[in-house]
Amino acid sequence: MKKSIKLASLLLLPLIVLISSCGEEEYPQGVIESTAPTASFTAVPWDANPNYIVLTNTSSGEGIFSAWRYKAGASYVRDESPEPDTAYYPDMGMYEVTLLVGNDAGQDSTTITVTVDQRDPDLPDPNADNCLVIGDFEDGEVGGWNSWGQDVSVVDNPSPSAVNASDKVLKMTQTDPFSQNANLTADFYTPNAIKITVDVYFEVEGSLKLQIEPDFATGYFQDVTPGSWVTLEYDLQGQVVSGGEYPWVLIQGNTAGNYYIDNIKYCALDIAADNCDLIGDFEDGQVGDWNAWGQDVSVVDNPSVDAGNTSALVLKMTQTDPFATNANRSIPIVTENATKVTVDVYFEVDGSLKLQILEDFATGYFLDVTAGSWTTLTYNLVGEVNGSDEYPWILIQGNTAGDYYIDNIQYCE
Repeated sequence: MKKSIKLASLLLLPLIVLISSCGEEEYPQGVIESTAPTASFTAVPWDANPNYIVLTNTSSGEGIFSAWRYKAGASYVRDESPEPDTAYYPDMGMYEVTLLVGNDAGQDSTTITVTVDQRDPDLPDPNADNCLVIGDFEDGEVGGWNSWGQDVSVVDNPSPSAVNASDKVLKMTQTDPFSQNANLTADFYTPNAIKITVDVYFEVEGSLKLQIEPDFATGYFQDVTPGSWVTLEYDLQGQVVSGGEYPWVLIQGNTAGNYYIDNIKYCALDIAADNCDLIGDFEDGQVGDWNAWGQDVSVVDNPSVDAGNTSALVLKMTQTDPFATNANRSIPIVTENATKVTVDVYFEVDGSLKLQILEDFATGYFLDVTAGSWTTLTYNLVGEVNGSDEYPWILIQGNTAGDYYIDNIQYCE
């Protein structure tokens, strides 16, 4: 019996030596949890602004990983920090917040419904048009919409209508699906993004893709029926996250053919509505500051009261030659925050109305006007004003001889 025990011991010895000779790197040691964690958390409005909810993870268990889902239907976001998290809800409502926890033994989750009783008071008026115009081609320029040198051009509107009465629009021609695009480099996206809107005219039936992320496998498609202008709205609510990469606004079609786009807007809760000052309203019968150089301008009866301008009195300029006179308000109000100047105008002859804000008379912005009815012109100044040049005035004049009537002049930031 003793011999048998000794023999068994000898047989086991090589195995013991082999096991003991293995290093920790070959056989890593770790703790495997045997009990699943229990999920729990608190959700408390922040004292300074109750639209921010402070989330504190109070789950129990060992070796826990955690992830938050800030509202029903959203994706989970991994919680990498032991510090409390914060969820932001800009609008009043009820939001389901879910915490998911897990370890080697299993997982657990719990949900709390958070009630937000107010819209964030730090945000602009929700009834205002919280949009930034990023594509308006009335000046005949493509602007930044060919940031890669794409073959896009500004052309006459192929079919003016109530949806889009603009004179000029951007044209893309695709010989193959997705072979061309219009691309604007962007730095304005925030988690408060609401939507991007685009007026579009297709000559062939297809879809228009909007892409804001660098991955070309991403994007949002909307179908377009050919032959008429339509306004597309791409919903961006919840699509933009902090720290994400959103380098551009890229637009392209999914079929070969001609595409026309115009009036492209980016809308977000944190974009303030245009703050406009009325700087030309002549109902008091006075020219005010609009003859800074003693120009021959006068306040007269509205020559054609209509829906475009119901004012009783307007400012009149008479030009015996092109650019012979002007209306000039020599008060420096234009700043880098400028967004636009709008003017109601009535021409007795077809022509263009020039807006000039720099001293150099070779500069300016022209918009065409058809004679015989009031129209509102919008001069887009977004990105046109810098901190180094001087902008001493707002000067308005026509490019042809004749009578011009202007009214309701607004400067907006």
